[in-house]
Amino acid sequence: MKHFYVLITAILFTACHIGTPEEPLPEDTSAYEAYGRLTVTSSGFTKENVRTKIVLIDDATLDLYMYDVKFATMMPVTIDMLISGVSYTKQGQTIRFYGDSIVPTAGNKPYEKYIITDLEGYVTADSICLSNNYGETPSIYQGALKK
Repeated sequence: MKHFYVLITAILFTACHIGTPEEPLPEDTSAYEAYGRLTVTSSGFTKENVRTKIVLIDDATLDLYMYDVKFATMMPVTIDMLISGVSYTKQGQTIRFYGDSIVPTAGNKPYEKYIITDLEGYVTADSICLSNNYGETPSIYQGALKK
């Protein structure tokens, strides 16, 4: 069953890149914002209209903000969270980012129970895509870049 979830995760993550032209990223910004869908791949739960913001801190690290996040239908509230100190590189017109064992914060409190693992993603001229695990919860985010 684990292989099934890995396959679904790979397909969804790849789908965000298929047909994406190599347009230039805006050069005059260090922040990128998108609205999109968060999918919990293990349960199939989706949350629409999740706002994501990526802020380049320096030449090697960025902060990833996610707003109005929910991981299950029964989750009583949505949360805003910050994943700090994510590594990134710029490859052509794409920013690729990655990280592992990062403790996210929500409401200025660390959430050790939901340590971010296997984080990888990218920003192109028209989208932000990422996949990672929140503790034991694998997820994928696909969002259209706000112009």
